[in-house]
Amino acid sequence: MRGRFKQIVKDLRHRRFIDLYATTLVAFVFAALLLVGADLPETVRWSLLFAGLGFLLLRVAFANHREERFLDRSDYDRNPITGDLRAAKDVWIFAPVASNFLTEERCDILRQGPLAKGDGTVRIVVLKQFDPDDPISEQLDALLDYPVQTAADSLRETRARLASMAQWTVTGTFAFGEIPFNPGFSIVAVNPHSAGGYANVEFHGFRNDAIRSRMHIHLTRDDGPWYTYWLDQFEAIWRSARAEAT
Repeated sequence: MRGRFKQIVKDLRHRRFIDLYATTLVAFVFAALLLVGADLPETVRWSLLFAGLGFLLLRVAFANHREERFLDRSDYDRNPITGDLRAAKDVWIFAPVASNFLTEERCDILRQGPLAKGDGTVRIVVLKQFDPDDPISEQLDALLDYPVQTAADSLRETRARLASMAQWTVTGTFAFGEIPFNPGFSIVAVNPHSAGGYANVEFHGFRNDAIRSRMHIHLTRDDGPWYTYWLDQFEAIWRSARAEAT
C-alpha cells in the first residue's frame, strides 16, 4: 500500500494521469456521501457514473495507440515539428551533427518562437569539430549507405550556423555547447517540463540506407521514469558541454 501511495504522489508531482486521479477522487467523495446518507439527485449520480466511464475508456484508447510513439523521420513530414517549435518556450537539442534538423527554416522559427519570449530558452549541443579522417567522422560516415556529405563538412556548417545564432539580438536565451564523443542517439525536447511537453529520441543504428530510416521514440510525461531518464540524459550532456567550455 505504501508503494502505491508513493507512486500516486510521484504521478501527481509530475502531473501524470491527473484526469484519472481527479475522477477517482470525485467518485470516492460521492461514495462517502452516499454512505453517510446524503441524498444526491439522480442526475448527479448518473453524471458521475458516465464521466468516470468516459475517462476510463479514453485512457484505454490512449493506451492502445502507444505504437504511434515508435516512428521514423517521415513522421516529421506527417506532423511537422515547426508549429511546436514556434509555440514552444523551451527547446533542447542534442545531435552529433544536427545539420538535418537545424535547417535555415527551423533556426528562424526558433528565433520567432522561444527566443522571442522573455523566459524562452534554446539549448543546443553538437560534437566538437573533427577532420574527415578522424575516427568519429569515419564512424558517422559509415552509419549511412548513401551519404550526400561528410559528417565533418556537415558539422562545420552547423557550427557556423550556431555561431551566427549566438550573435542574434533576441529576448530569450540562446546557448550552445559541444562534447567530444558520440553517444549514438539524438534528442529533441520541446517544453520538457511543461504540460504537453515531449522528447523525441532518435537512435542512430548501424548501416541505415538514409537518415530518414532511423527510428525515434516519442516520449511524454505519461511514460513516467523513461521520460525523466532521457531528460536527465540531455542534462548530463549539457553539463559535460559546459565543462568542456571551461
